[in-house]
Amino acid sequence: MSPRRRHALITGAASGLGRALAVRLARDGWHVAVCDVDDAGALETVSLVEQAGGTGQAERLDVTLPAEWESLRDRLRGQWERIDLLVNNAGVSGAGEVGRFPLDDWRWILDVNLFGVLYGCHAFVDWLAENPDRPHIVNTASMAAVASAPTMGAYNVSKAAVVSLSETLYAELLHRGVGVTVLCPGFVATNLLGAGRWHRPTLKSRAEECFAEARITADDVAEATLRAIRRRQLYVVLPLRGRIFWWLKRKELRPLFHL
Repeated sequence: MSPRRRHALITGAASGLGRALAVRLARDGWHVAVCDVDDAGALETVSLVEQAGGTGQAERLDVTLPAEWESLRDRLRGQWERIDLLVNNAGVSGAGEVGRFPLDDWRWILDVNLFGVLYGCHAFVDWLAENPDRPHIVNTASMAAVASAPTMGAYNVSKAAVVSLSETLYAELLHRGVGVTVLCPGFVATNLLGAGRWHRPTLKSRAEECFAEARITADDVAEATLRAIRRRQLYVVLPLRGRIFWWLKRKELRPLFHL
């Protein structure tokens, strides 16, 4: 008997880390729901998934709308026997000092980066828990959750909240058989900055310089994520410099940029 095909849903999968995760899963024969508001990019990812040996379907999803999450869940329940993996990866960026970065931009970043993750977990956690075969949730945070860089307040707060939410879920779902992993990578070369909201052009330029010097790729993070899923590992922190920052922050309990 051939092994059962596993099913994953990935948000923000039209490019970047979401795409890398989709293609990596496809190499192991997964079926992937590629979810994004970028229809063309989602279709490109589905094509790459199929080339890599998996199968896929493009689903338009605005992660900030709970009704769209619920509609997608109900639709997939009619198509899939079960769901094995939920990856809440969609995210946006922006920068500006507290007091100067507009409150509307704070809300936008929190809506996507935090509430988009929360809505996904809220909609899918019970269905995941019905699966007896080691289902899993992956939430994408960032080293920003630990480093707390100046001018990145809205982004930092959103990602720190995703870490806290993931830790909470890890404890709540342990007895229900659902694993949880939170990703905290350093700078990864993706198109995250393109649609960001920047209070000053120099802030975007500084972020672009950091991205250009990235020491890890989206493929590196995808590979580390699959290892974490297999090991039921809560945290994925990389590269090595990021793990050192992580350790120092937890030891010193003060912002790293003031050490």
